[in-house]
Amino acid sequence: MLWLDTAQGSPPVQPIIMQIVLLLGMFAIFYFFLILPQRRQQKKEQEFRNSLKKGDKVVTTSGIYGEIVAIEKDTLLLEVDRNVRLRIEKAAVRSYAQPSEG
Repeated sequence: MLWLDTAQGSPPVQPIIMQIVLLLGMFAIFYFFLILPQRRQQKKEQEFRNSLKKGDKVVTTSGIYGEIVAIEKDTLLLEVDRNVRLRIEKAAVRSYAQPSEG
């Protein structure tokens, strides 16, 4: 008799459907707030790298300023000073160089 009293007093167990809906809701939140913005950022960076052309002045991720002299499939030839050229990966380019004031 004691066992029946405690079983009736316990809260009902959530159905499996509610647990699945909650899990799908959490996945949707992660997708819209974490995964989707990251994909958009990667797409934007890829478009930037594909738009690079000879003569563009750029800054690398390590802070090196230079002008693009030649473009190959995945690499760039960057002139950083007269007769000083570096071969770098396209992925190492962070942004266009801002024109200096003065």
